[in-house]
Amino acid sequence: MNLKQLQAFYLVVKRGGYTKAAEELNVTQPAVTMQVKSFERSLNLKLIQQVGKRVQLSEAGELLYQYASKIFDLADEANEKMRDFRKLMRGTLKIGTTKNYARYIMPSLLSEFQKRFPRIKVILDEGNSEDMAGSVLEMKNELAFISQLNLDRKIRSLFYATVEFVLVASPEHRFSQRKCISLRELNGEPVILREKGSGSRAAVLRKFQEYGILPSVIIESSSLDFIVGYVKQNKGVSFMFEPDIQVELEKGTLRVIPIEEGNIIFFTDIIYHSEKSLSPPAQAFLKMVEALRGEIAIPGILRPIEAREAGDTTGLQQIKANPNKRM
Repeated sequence: MNLKQLQAFYLVVKRGGYTKAAEELNVTQPAVTMQVKSFERSLNLKLIQQVGKRVQLSEAGELLYQYASKIFDLADEANEKMRDFRKLMRGTLKIGTTKNYARYIMPSLLSEFQKRFPRIKVILDEGNSEDMAGSVLEMKNELAFISQLNLDRKIRSLFYATVEFVLVASPEHRFSQRKCISLRELNGEPVILREKGSGSRAAVLRKFQEYGILPSVIIESSSLDFIVGYVKQNKGVSFMFEPDIQVELEKGTLRVIPIEEGNIIFFTDIIYHSEKSLSPPAQAFLKMVEALRGEIAIPGILRPIEAREAGDTTGLQQIKANPNKRM
């Protein structure tokens, strides 16, 4: 069944004549007449009879008009829903993040996003950086905030911020009696790290490799509570995000140990799949992040900056200009 011919038939009946149907379709009246007659020939049925100025339907025409009404009502409804998607009146944003970022970055950003687009449903997924990169690659999440990793070539990253981790020890640890230590003094020291796949773990190990540091024992855990408890018992030291241990620092059960070479610095990226067009909610989220860069207060020492290095061209400005361009 030819839908254009069905539409011509439908409008002739609905508008009560060929002339008004032609006006709505923006074609000539003979063109509409020809379409309807061709439609009748294809069905081998008489659908419409012209009685004076009135349009009269055959029994087959009446039944077909009922179906056509349902079809074009649904088409109008579908157009309206698609318009809602374009205008961000409906839709879903699926976004992944690490636990730290879920705690310190996402509440402010998602609160502002939902204030601007209250009808967009947001689904937030949590995991370590490697898991979240995998979720974008598998298209389970459209965007994700992760610590900088070596990524699959299908994943593109946009720089968001720098993160600083400090060295933490028990007040009973020998480092706590010092004003400052060298990173190299961690040679032979028990060190507690986050689990494999964690961006902070990767950053710490890169720093260890850079300075040729070989801890005596490396203990791995995905549990922040375990790491805090283990360090408090003076079983080892760890690099941690300072806001995570603010209570322990205030109580004096943990101490930050200054490092001559500086704290562990790594980057926070927003990632997306290069082969998937970004949805209107994802585009709107990225534009909002760019507009709010540096304006949203982030607890602790997480701080947005304009670029990783001079000449960097992977900023959010590119996404703002062309959200589906591969970079």
